[in-house]
Amino acid sequence: MRRSKRLQVVLELAKRKEDEALKAMQSSQNNLNQQHQQLQELTRYQQEYQQALRDAFSTGATAANCATYQHFLSQVGSAIEQQQRVVTLAEEQFNKARLHWQSLYEKQKGMGGLIDRFRDEEDRALDKKEQQMIDELSQRKRT
Repeated sequence: MRRSKRLQVVLELAKRKEDEALKAMQSSQNNLNQQHQQLQELTRYQQEYQQALRDAFSTGATAANCATYQHFLSQVGSAIEQQQRVVTLAEEQFNKARLHWQSLYEKQKGMGGLIDRFRDEEDRALDKKEQQMIDELSQRKRT
């Protein structure tokens, strides 16, 4: 069996691994997007309640109502901080998955190039052998 043919099996395995890593990276990207979206929603929610607090102050709300708004805003602020940490972890996970995929992709591409080079060498060797056979036949006909 030709060397390029034997390595084709290894290339197919490398391609499968690269495909799996790509799916994991895409999943990680989706998670990161969801976490960013949740952070944006929390931030929007915080802004709405800050506006509601301002409105309450301007309409002469009681101190107890304003304190309730401020306490709730504090809790939303804590949730935002926690979500920012979740986003940071999701970014790290995505970057790790991306680097893993990139390394497998490069390995698979390199292997493909190696197989192409082996194929070219095998084709040249076959062409040379055929040419030698033609030359021998030509020599035999002359004698």
